[in-house]
Formats: sequence, C-alpha cells, structure tokens
Amino acid sequence: MFKLKLVHAAAAAALILGGASSAFATETIGLSQESLDHPWLATQRKQIEDAANKAGVRVLATDGQGNVATQIAGIEDLESKEIKLLMVQAGKAEGLRQELASLKEQGIPYMFVGKPIENAGAITMVSGDNRALGEDAGRFIVDTLTKKNGKATGNIVILEGIPGDETSVNRIGGLTSVTGKYPGIKVVARQPGDYRRPKAYAVMQNILQAHPPGTVDLVFAANGEMALGAIQAIKESGRSKEIKVLGIDGQKEEFDAIRAGDEAATWLYPPAGTEGMAVALKILKGEKVPAKIVLPTVRVTKDNVNTVQPAF
Repeated sequence: MFKLKLVHAAAAAALILGGASSAFATETIGLSQESLDHPWLATQRKQIEDAANKAGVRVLATDGQGNVATQIAGIEDLESKEIKLLMVQAGKAEGLRQELASLKEQGIPYMFVGKPIENAGAITMVSGDNRALGEDAGRFIVDTLTKKNGKATGNIVILEGIPGDETSVNRIGGLTSVTGKYPGIKVVARQPGDYRRPKAYAVMQNILQAHPPGTVDLVFAANGEMALGAIQAIKESGRSKEIKVLGIDGQKEEFDAIRAGDEAATWLYPPAGTEGMAVALKILKGEKVPAKIVLPTVRVTKDNVNTVQPAF
C-alpha cells in the first residue's frame, strides 16, 4: 500500500492543543488562498480558522476568486495590516513568485500551506508530495492496463488542473515519468479542467465525442472534483464499463464513487490547515521548522475504501 509519512506534523499539531491563547494574543497571521469555490479550499480555511481560535491568533484571510491578480491584490492588502506571517495556498506560480519576492524584500515571512510553489523562498511548505502521488498513479495505470490488456498498453486521457498550476504540473509529471517508460501507453487527450467539476464534465464530453468506444481505457484527473465530473460524462455516454477513472484528493464523494464502481482509485490529499497552523505557531515563537513537511497519503481502491477516512 502506498503511503507517505508525516514529517514533524504530529508534534507540531500538539501546539494547538495547549491552550496557548495568551502567548499569541497580539499576533496576526495573513492567509491568502486562490479561491474558496472548492470543498478542499473551504475545508482548509475552516481548519486554519478553528486552529487559530484555539491558539488565540488573529487570522486575516483573502479570497483570490480564481484569479492570480486578485490573489496578489489580497496579499498586498495584507501587507498593510502588519501581519507577522503570511500563509499562502498557491494558485498559478507565475505572478505569485514575483509578489512573494517583493514580500521577502520587506521582511515579511511566508509559508505555503496545502499547495506550494517550489524554490520560492518560503520558510516551509506543508502539503502532500504531488510528484510522489503522480508517480504512484502512474504505477497504478501500468498495473491496470497490464491486467486488462495482457501488457502495458492502452490509451489514457489526462485532465489537468489550472494551466500553470505547479501542483497539477507535478502530479502529471510524476505520472508521465512512469507511464512514459512504456511505449504502448498513449496519451490520446490532455486538457485542463481547472480543478472544477463542471469544466471537467464539459471537457470530458468533448473528448468522448472525439474518441469513440474502444479508443479510451483510462482517465487520470489531477484532482477529485475533475474525476467526478469525468465520471458523470462517462456514465451519461454509457461507457462506464470501458473507461476507468482515477482522481487525487480522497473526498467523500470519491469514496462513494469507488464503492459504486465508478472510480477505480484516488489518493488522499488532505487539506493542510490544522498542521499548517501548528507550524505557523512554531514560527511565531521563533522556533526552527523543517523546510518541507509532507502530509500522509494513501492509495484508496475498492479493497480499502471502507477502512480509510476521506480527506474531507
């Protein structure tokens, strides 16, 4: 079973439970998220706010509304509020990198929570390992196609996240680093679904029209919402027996889809709010933290779906 271990997060989370309200009564943390119109993002923000309330820390949060310029404007507004630390859930890397470089010049520390940007000068990154998740999904694809066709051969569709989003790039890069070793595995379509269910549904409808029955074996969606959108389109086309779907997130609806036989596998990608705030408190106390804190994950299939808890 594929798992990634939690590095220091359990110990860090203990800070939240200690009733540290008096120690942080005057501290303000900024939280910048790319948007809130997604259950993963909404869950992470709630986790951060709940943990901050327990610790007595004030959090000022902004909503990028799916637009990098809006997210940057929110960060610039937070800069003027005398925040002691900025927590960033990254959208598109381009644009954000420049803004964070400016933040660093002003001496405002920042960390990534949930979705990081590599090599962007953050104190730490608290998230799952997207490259490793993609690699394991690639191994699952190889095994699945080998079982179906007698060898590692078949046609796959990839639904990307937001164009330019580093999380999507790393997940798909990990996947193709494995599947690319097998010439018989062909990517017949690769399009962005922006991490959103309605967009993925529409994109998948078009792909199914362009690729008739017998020409698609498997769909990999770079997150759970897109997997669910793809499943809806596939079911409506009557091709559920032909096409397997994989996702990443491990939300409750994906678990239901696995039980129903509509989704073959997902990988837990838990929101990082609770662990992220625990690490933020350590930073506020002047303690050193690891440069990267990897949250645990597990591959979920019909074999273990009833013994694993959904990520949200």
